[in-house]
Amino acid sequence: MGRVRLSIVIPTYNERENLPILLERLARSLNGCCSYEVIIVDDNSPDGTGALAEELARTKYPFLRVIVRRGERGLATAIIEGMRRARGEYIVVMDADLQHPPEKVRELYEKAVESGADVVVASRYTRGGGVEGWSRLRLLMSKTASLLAYLLIPESRATSDIMSGFFLVRKSLVEDRLDELRPRGYKILLEIIGRLRPSLVVDVPYVFGERAGGQSKLGFRTILDYVVHVLELNEWRIVKNAIVGVSGIGVLWLTLYLLTDIMGIRALLAYPVAIEASILNNFFWNDIWVFRKRRKGGARGFLARLGKYHLAVALGAIVNYSLFALLHGVLGLEKYLSSLIGIGSGWAANYLFSEQVVWEANVRKTATLSH
Repeated sequence: MGRVRLSIVIPTYNERENLPILLERLARSLNGCCSYEVIIVDDNSPDGTGALAEELARTKYPFLRVIVRRGERGLATAIIEGMRRARGEYIVVMDADLQHPPEKVRELYEKAVESGADVVVASRYTRGGGVEGWSRLRLLMSKTASLLAYLLIPESRATSDIMSGFFLVRKSLVEDRLDELRPRGYKILLEIIGRLRPSLVVDVPYVFGERAGGQSKLGFRTILDYVVHVLELNEWRIVKNAIVGVSGIGVLWLTLYLLTDIMGIRALLAYPVAIEASILNNFFWNDIWVFRKRRKGGARGFLARLGKYHLAVALGAIVNYSLFALLHGVLGLEKYLSSLIGIGSGWAANYLFSEQVVWEANVRKTATLSH
């Protein structure tokens, strides 16, 4: 076989009824486009998807290659296996259930050639994209998942649809780094963009169709895997930051106790000092533990980060003190409970400022272009 420009990797599990339609539509839409191959990676489907694919490869579609895995299952690992076997300069990943329109594959390829992008994402959430047949709950779940990645993984902002399972990637980006990928569940695009940090990502709009046949694989385990996946790519910084925050509460309460109960200083005067002690504690542990890999600049860098951190947490500290003054000073609520409510109100904002401003990620700039 000559040089292959495009490999289309399609993981399957119980997709027998969709497979002939998918292959026919792919063959029709890619006619005259470029040299291509389709790689079916089937996880030994009980409905005979793999056997049908092998028959179609022998009798009808010479461009079709089939891998039937009998000792392993999982969508993301199936995709990685397909990428490992791919011979094309570009690799498209798509589902077999016809929710990813096969006619869009050609557009993804042409956009990659035209723009020089490392990744082209078929996006539901850029202008011209959309979904069909989704309930409000399903749409809310998808948007929430995207927001979680957007907040915790800066690299995910390179595309409007980090949850997309339909995308193209330049093989040179992944071929020597497949062993670095450690996906959970099915969001392989998040793994590729989060770990490999492509230089240019381009979005192409598409409408996510209704499932033609078979059964959806979305379930509680899938959702849990996604959340853990995001936390792993985040390197658990948000969890570590929460632990640091708990230690900061201890420091604040200890300082407040020493100043009020031992030294007799009024709580409203002592509380700003307790907040500052907590801020210094939190900065120290964030610097040497949570964001350790992002530290730079020696002593001057340390002082710069300390100054930035005070600016970053200033709003949270103001909210914290204001609530404490209202709850304890005006309403007479117990001082430690008042402080706990105040601390909780400022934590989320403090983390996001720390992530983006104080210990900012050192990543290559990534542009997003819409079709």
